[in-house]
Amino acid sequence: GNNEAKGFFLPNNVKDISTSPDGLKIFYLFESQDNEDNSESSLIGITLNLLNNKKIQVFDSPFTEWLSLWPNSNLITLTTKPSADILGYMYTIDSAGKNLSKILGGINGLTTLGSPDGKLILYGNNNLLLYIYNINSRNSDLLGVKTLPEKCVWGKASDVIYCAVPKSISPGEYPDSWYQGEISFSDQLWKIDIKTGNTTMVLDPVTVTAEEIDGVKISLSESENYLFFINKKDSFLWKLDLKYHELRNS
Repeated sequence: GNNEAKGFFLPNNVKDISTSPDGLKIFYLFESQDNEDNSESSLIGITLNLLNNKKIQVFDSPFTEWLSLWPNSNLITLTTKPSADILGYMYTIDSAGKNLSKILGGINGLTTLGSPDGKLILYGNNNLLLYIYNINSRNSDLLGVKTLPEKCVWGKASDVIYCAVPKSISPGEYPDSWYQGEISFSDQLWKIDIKTGNTTMVLDPVTVTAEEIDGVKISLSESENYLFFINKKDSFLWKLDLKYHELRNS
């Protein structure tokens, strides 16, 4: 039948994995030991075509801590793993494995989220300031909300971003304190218009649910009428009707 599951063998030491927008390819990073005594390791990036199982090596680095995203069919982004005290760097590579270019660098606590059209990068730093970087013009614009790119999602047309935005931010080492669960947020949901820079609050979940939500894994439905997110506090999935502002626990 059509519902058979196919398995793919990936190396044991896969550090990170992302899927192409059409779902037909995956990019994975794995650590390879170059010699017998494991003294020289490097990180290798491979694209795997799920239709024909063809693998192509497109990246390798002596640094082993990278996070990848595949926001646009032609573009894979690679960002160093973030920490408040570490200068972060972001590179892009085309899906054929050519044109590795440095996009951002020297930013503490850097995390990034590329736009679906491959032209813009949402990025944040250890002060939870959010910026939009335009790859062509090389300009950065500061946005009017403070949160982390991993609490946001791009609209398909790359013209809008929805984010879970903390009402207040306690002093901490970001993003480390939040990743490790030492600090939890109570978020409102905001919409950012990329062309105008206008930010509008869509909903404060507490008014509807009497529950505080620390939103992660934010995604939009195909029609962009619904916003889905997981509450980091308890891993429950929520669905927000963007038209009627109704919030449901799925």
